[in-house]
This record gives sequence, structure tokens and C-alpha cells, in this order.
Amino acid sequence: MKKEQLSKHIGNIDDRLVQQAEHIPNYARLHRQKVFKRFSAIAAAIALMVCSFTVGTVAFAKETVVEVPAEQETIEIEEIGLTLLLPDSWKGKYAFEQVNDFKEYHVYNPAIREAMGGNSETLLSGGMLFYIKLWDEQLTKEQVDAGGEWSFARCEYIMTTKNGTYLLYYASDVQFTPETMTEYRQMASEISDIRFAVGNVLE
Repeated sequence: MKKEQLSKHIGNIDDRLVQQAEHIPNYARLHRQKVFKRFSAIAAAIALMVCSFTVGTVAFAKETVVEVPAEQETIEIEEIGLTLLLPDSWKGKYAFEQVNDFKEYHVYNPAIREAMGGNSETLLSGGMLFYIKLWDEQLTKEQVDAGGEWSFARCEYIMTTKNGTYLLYYASDVQFTPETMTEYRQMASEISDIRFAVGNVLE
């Protein structure tokens, strides 16, 4: 076919075909856009998962880790896996003794006990601030608060284990002399500030 004939045939192309040809989609460009959108969605999903995991890890760490300052006044009762976190003002003013085959744990002020004529060798000889007692029954906090045979003195629920229920009892009789009354009452008013850290007591 000669140039003139080709030119003549090209001139006979319908204008509608030319217009349709102008509107044919660019499939290569559309495919690239689709791949880019898909890649962006995957990247966003991965970023969201990483952020969620990081936030969850931080939140979990904050909930389970309890840091006790090195200078914190503590009493560890290893037999029951319980640590008492005492007020800082108690430093040098308390001592700990076990009685009744480890079913009672007493915390007292040695100086006040001595002022009452007692000593560290004689159990229950004055200055007792509070004691922890084990009841053989497994009780809930609600049951303890509702009262029962354990309510012979003011007490507070600490924890329940397979061995029973541990309650904190306030001293119900006079444990100080007139000279030591102020110090004793100050410490007694801070008993409610004591916190408890529980170890593997359920094993």
C-alpha cells in the first residue's frame, strides 16, 4: 500500500472511534495505583499492630510490676509469702515476733514495750501495735466485713489462701505508758497506711 492510499484510509476513520480511543483507560497506571493503595493499607495495618503491641506491653508492665524503694520499711513473713510495707516514720520503732505455731504475727514498738517492763524475750509484754492472725476458714472480704466469730476485736481483711484467711487485728487493750502514749497513738493511727505485697501464697 502506498503512502497516499494509507493516508486516504486514515482519513476515513470515524470521529467516534477517535473519541473512544481518547477515553480508553490507562490500565498500567490504574494497576500501579491499586498496588500502591494495597501496599499503603498493609503498611498502615502493620504500624497499627506494632503500636498496639507496644502500648499493651507498657500497660501490662505498669499493672504487674510493683517497685518497692530500697529504703522502704518492710516486714517479710516468708512462711505465708506476705510483705508488709510500713510507713517511713516507723523506721527504728518496730519489731516483729511469731507466736502460736506461726498462726499469729505480732508487730510492736520495742521502746514502748521496755517502758512497760517487757522485753524482746517475753512475748506479749507490751507495746503491741497490731497482729496478723490466721483463721482456718476461707473467707471473703465481704464475709469478714459482715462480722462473725472473728470480730472479737477490730480487724481488717488481708488475704485468703488454701490455709485459711489472714486478718489484721488492732490491739484491744492498753499497750503503752502515759509517757509513751503520744508515740504509740501516732503509730497506731498510721496502721491503716500499711500496704501488703502478696507472693506465691496460692501455690
